[in-house]
Amino acid sequence: MTPLNTKTPSILRIQNSGKQQNSLNTLIFLNTCLRRYDKVGGALCPVQGSQMERIWRTERLHTGAKWDSFGTSLHVVEMLKFPAGALMLHSTFRRCRTGAATLFATALAAAVAATPAAALSDLDNYIFVPNRASADVAVIDARTDKVVAKVQVGLTPHQVAVSGKLGKMVTSNTSDNTITIVDLKTLQTAATLTLGAMPEHIEISPHGDVLAVGNIDAGTVSLVSLKENRELRRVSGLHEPHNMTFSPNGKLLYVSNLGAEFVSVVDVAAGKIINEISIGAPKAMAAKGSQGEEYQGIINVTPTPDGRHGFAAYGEGDALAVLDLRTQKTLKTISVGDTPWRAYATADGKFMIVPNNGDKTVSIISTSSLKEVARLKGAADMTGVNTGASESTAMVLSRGENKAIVIDLRKLTVAGEIALPGTPETGVTTLDGKKLYVALSSSNQVAVIDMEKRTLVGAIGGVGEGPWGAHIAGAGNYCH
Repeated sequence: MTPLNTKTPSILRIQNSGKQQNSLNTLIFLNTCLRRYDKVGGALCPVQGSQMERIWRTERLHTGAKWDSFGTSLHVVEMLKFPAGALMLHSTFRRCRTGAATLFATALAAAVAATPAAALSDLDNYIFVPNRASADVAVIDARTDKVVAKVQVGLTPHQVAVSGKLGKMVTSNTSDNTITIVDLKTLQTAATLTLGAMPEHIEISPHGDVLAVGNIDAGTVSLVSLKENRELRRVSGLHEPHNMTFSPNGKLLYVSNLGAEFVSVVDVAAGKIINEISIGAPKAMAAKGSQGEEYQGIINVTPTPDGRHGFAAYGEGDALAVLDLRTQKTLKTISVGDTPWRAYATADGKFMIVPNNGDKTVSIISTSSLKEVARLKGAADMTGVNTGASESTAMVLSRGENKAIVIDLRKLTVAGEIALPGTPETGVTTLDGKKLYVALSSSNQVAVIDMEKRTLVGAIGGVGEGPWGAHIAGAGNYCH
C-alpha cells in the first residue's frame, strides 16, 4: 500500500473487463480524496489539474479485495446513460473488512429532475428509497407497490430520514458534503446545507425537530434544526462517527465511533461530549491495517423500547456490551461470534439479533436474561435484520450471497432462505409487520417480501440507480 497526496485530484480507472464503453460520449471527472490504495485489477491514475481520463467499466462485481471508504467498499463502477444524453456515475458500494483504501469521490454529473407529484398524505404508507447513483429518492406507495414520485437530492445520498411532525424528508449526501431538506407537501427542496466532510448517517430526535448528522471523514457530528433549516452546533472530537441514538427525551445523543472502542455521549443543548463509555479494550488500528483488514469499532447503540438499556457490538472484541443509558455505564459484556456487526432489536423488545460477519453466524440475545440464547448459521456480509409477522419472523439480509435468511423467533431456528434477484442493502418492515421492502443495489429494484408467508412476492423496478436503503416514517429504520 502506498500513501497518496490527499490534495491531488485523481481519477479511478478500472480495466478488469477491457471493454470500452463506446456508447459514452462524455467523460466524467472525479475529484477524489485518497489516503492509500491497493491494486485491484486496474489502477488508480493520479492526474493533474483539469486532466480527464476515460473510465472503463468493470464487470467483476464480487472480487476478493475492494476499495474501502471508511468500511464501505466500491465493488461496481460503471457509466450509465440517462435521458437527454446526461451521464451519471454509478458507484455501488459494499461493506467488507478486506482492503485498505479510502475513497471519497465527487462526481460532476447531470441530476435527475424531481417527478411532479401531489403532497404525500398518510406518511406511514410510503417507502423512501435513496438512490446513490441517480442522486434522487424514489417514493413508493405501499398500498400499490408503485413508484409515485422521484425527488432530486445531492450527490450520492446515503440515508433518508423523515420527520412526520414537520412533514420533511432529509438525505445525507456524501459526495458533496451536504444534506438536502425536502418539504413533503410540495416535494421540493426547502434547503441544502453544507456540513462536514462525508456526511453519512443521520438520526432525527424523538420530537422530530433536531437532526444529528455524522460527518464521518471530519470526525464531527452536526446538529441541525429542522424547524429553521440550519446547522445549530457542530460537535468535534469523534472517531469516524457512525450510527447515532437519541435518548427518549432527546437531551442526549449516543454516538458510535467506528474508529474507536467507545461510545461518545453528547449533550445536545450544549453541543459537547460529556462522557465516553468504553465498550472493550482498545486495539491498534495500525496493526489491523498491516494485516489488510479494516478496523471495526462501534457501529450502533441499539436501545430497548423503554430506552433503559443500549446494546453496542464491538467488532474488534467479538463482544456485545449492555449499557445502562441512565447511568452511562456498561452493565455486562456478552461474548458473541467473530466480528459482530451490530444489534437489531425485535419490535417487542424481547431479543437483540446480532449478525457476526467474521464466522457467518447470527447471535440471538435475550434482553431479559442478557444472555445469548441461540447462535445460528448465517451467511456472508450480513448488513441488515428486519422482523415482523407478530415478531415471529426475522429476515437477515446477506449482501454476499444475495439472499435473506429466515429465522423463526419462536423456535429460535433457521426456517429457510429466500433468494433475492439482486444485492440486498438494507430494508424496512411496514408498521403492521406484514411486508418487508429491501433495496437491491445491483438490479436497481426494491424486493417485496411477505413476512407472514415468508416468501418473495415481487420486485419493484424503476426506482432509480443504485438504491441503497428503504425508510418508512415511524418504522424500525436503520442504515449500514
